Amino acid sequence: MERRRRVPRVSAGWLGKYRVEDDPQSHWGECQMLDISVIGTGLELFGAIPENLVGHRLAVEVHTPVGASVSIRLVGEVRNTGPGPEGGTRVGMEFADLSDTERQMLQVMELLQVVW
Repeated sequence: MERRRRVPRVSAGWLGKYRVEDDPQSHWGECQMLDISVIGTGLELFGAIPENLVGHRLAVEVHTPVGASVSIRLVGEVRNTGPGPEGGTRVGMEFADLSDTERQMLQVMELLQVVW
C-alpha cells in the first residue's frame, strides 16, 4: 500500500530541543526538525527516548538558520515513530492548538516552500 501525505511538507533540517509535555519527569533532549507542513512535522529525537511516545504531546523549540534570535516553538501529538536517518528516533507529530496566526505562518512557508 502506498502512503501519501495529506499535505505537502517542506524540508527543514533545523536543530533544536524537545520535551515530552505530558510527562512531569521529562527533560529537554536534542532533536532535528526534518520537515514541516501546516498540520505537523517530522522530527528526529536523539539520546534516551521514552518508550511508546505515540499519543504523547511534545513541545519542540528549533532555531532557524536566520539566526539565534529567530526560533519556533510548536506543540503537538506524536502520531508515529520509527528509526531516524541519523541513528535517532524519527517521530511524526501533528500540531495541537495552533493559533490562526501560527497556522497562517505555516501556510505562507508552504506556499513559498521556504527553507530558512
